[in-house]
Amino acid sequence: MLKKSDNETLELVSNYKTKKNIQKGERLFSEGDKSEGICFIKSGFVKIEINGKQGRPLILQIVNKGTILGHRLQSTSSQHTYSATAVSDVQFCYIPNHFFKKILEKSSTLHSLIQNQILDEIELIQNKALKLAHKTVKEKVADALLMLAEVYEYEKNKHIIYIGVCRQDIADLVGTTKQQVSSVLNEFEKMGIIKFTAKKFTYLNIATLKQISNSN
Repeated sequence: MLKKSDNETLELVSNYKTKKNIQKGERLFSEGDKSEGICFIKSGFVKIEINGKQGRPLILQIVNKGTILGHRLQSTSSQHTYSATAVSDVQFCYIPNHFFKKILEKSSTLHSLIQNQILDEIELIQNKALKLAHKTVKEKVADALLMLAEVYEYEKNKHIIYIGVCRQDIADLVGTTKQQVSSVLNEFEKMGIIKFTAKKFTYLNIATLKQISNSN
């Protein structure tokens, strides 16, 4: 997002930001916390989740470097509507709300980009609801693997990926149980679609996963 901003905006961000680090398992903030500022992810991976039924969270997505968090609260709410938890060590820049408001007032470009991202996120939540309602477990697990392949930058024949999420996290991502996820992953491996050990994926057949994802 900041790559599209002018030099004045970048200078303001640089002046107001504070560099911070958190370790795997720590939270940037929790659902219901008072919003204090904006977080720009510099490195690492973060899961975005909301409280679900029976005490289990629902993971909306996994995000990585370049993501901005906390921006949706500038005009609608003073409390975070989701939790952001590190699934690896994370470096991020933090800008208090009152400073970020000043930046937006001086940068119509950044303000427009923020508005567009909010619309994209609303569309993401709508699509998430449709998938949970209408897709089979196999299709939803295929969706999750495609998302993880994109976030962890999987490329065939170039390198393996070590994902920072466990099978329970994948279950929380697709709205099912850990046992069902394990069953589907084992089925995919027998079919030759994936190769994995624990959190290490050595092969993902992206084309076939897309076919499964879109089969309904």
